[in-house]
Amino acid sequence: MTGARTAIRAATAPDHERLDGLFEGFDLADAGSYGRFLIAHAAALIPIEAALDAAGAEALIPGWADRRRGAMIRADLAALGIDPPELAPFPELEDDAACWGAAYVVEGSRLGGALLARRIAPGLPRSYLGTPQVKGAWRTFVDVLDAALPTEDRIGRATRAAQATFSFFEAAGRRQLEHSHR
Repeated sequence: MTGARTAIRAATAPDHERLDGLFEGFDLADAGSYGRFLIAHAAALIPIEAALDAAGAEALIPGWADRRRGAMIRADLAALGIDPPELAPFPELEDDAACWGAAYVVEGSRLGGALLARRIAPGLPRSYLGTPQVKGAWRTFVDVLDAALPTEDRIGRATRAAQATFSFFEAAGRRQLEHSHR
């Protein structure tokens, strides 16, 4: 059996590629487009973090409280003078395996955020994308994820939750891109 991280990464690769392609449609050097990018991410991230909290992420994921970024994205929106978006609830995470799957996407987005932060124009807020991950945090996360998901059944439940999480981010991104083309 392969590790959970490898299995989840392989199963969600098409979702990840589709999401990356979608968010390439936002120009982070333009304040208006960057604001829409942040609205899309807030519309997904904040409800997902709330679902993770409700599912007991604090007890499962080392350093969960410090990993949360909802306050950072709210601060960036406020600095741009943008109200936080209306939030649709993220579906309840049925068990700890699902919690790990959703957290995998949220934690992975932090790694991608560090690359995206380089594209933000000077003077624009960058708490959400620009706050560096603590050294070794991703490695610790995936090591614990592998240990927490030792069976194909648990990996399958985590994978379905990861796919749902990617879809939630994608729907939020599509709404903002459609809004910008009106």
